[in-house]
Amino acid sequence: MPIVDLSHPLTDGMPTYPGLPSPRIRPLLAHEAPRPRSAGRAEFTITHLEMVGNVGTYLDSPYHRFRQAPDVSGLDLASLVGLDAVVLAAVPDGRALQTVA
Repeated sequence: MPIVDLSHPLTDGMPTYPGLPSPRIRPLLAHEAPRPRSAGRAEFTITHLEMVGNVGTYLDSPYHRFRQAPDVSGLDLASLVGLDAVVLAAVPDGRALQTVA
């Protein structure tokens, strides 16, 4: 049985579920920032991400509804392979969903 990757890129300001804030993605440290602290031997960047959990393609866990149930980190990934799936696409007006497959 094939495993299908349903993920897609997150982008700054992308639309989310109505009423939820859009993600904010911005640099926290630019590549040049660590140079002075490392005598010029290190260069890296750190990105600041700010978003709610229900953005883009995500996996809902039992914890979403039930306090004592496991969150995503407590799920056995093998239990998520081979499940039936429905693909939905948001209708442009944002008021309804339509089944794609």
